[in-house]
Amino acid sequence: MPVYQGRDSCMARREGWFIRRVERPGIDTIDEAVALAWAILRDYRRGFTYDNDNCRKIRMTWDLAEKRLRYIRTLAVRHGASGREIRVIDRLIDYVLSHRRLPKTIARRSVRSIVERMRVKA
Repeated sequence: MPVYQGRDSCMARREGWFIRRVERPGIDTIDEAVALAWAILRDYRRGFTYDNDNCRKIRMTWDLAEKRLRYIRTLAVRHGASGREIRVIDRLIDYVLSHRRLPKTIARRSVRSIVERMRVKA
């Protein structure tokens, strides 16, 4: 079960919001990657997240956050993101891993506006 993305995700069930999918299941756009990185950092700051097997609350460490951030790229490649999108996602992930925060802009767009558009109430 996905933790952040989709109506059947742990976030939708436990907290009443989720990251919407743009085209199809998986991560295939920059907007989805930005919103997921935001959600991972949010969980890291508050200290807990949910297990993707049964939506149990678990501790969110930097190691787990780093694994989830790196997995965003893997999913983007698997789900058919373009080469340009993968390069932008790589830059995003590198920035987040080195600064532990999101950049203000990505691909000439405001990260805040991307997150606001991608986060949906369940």
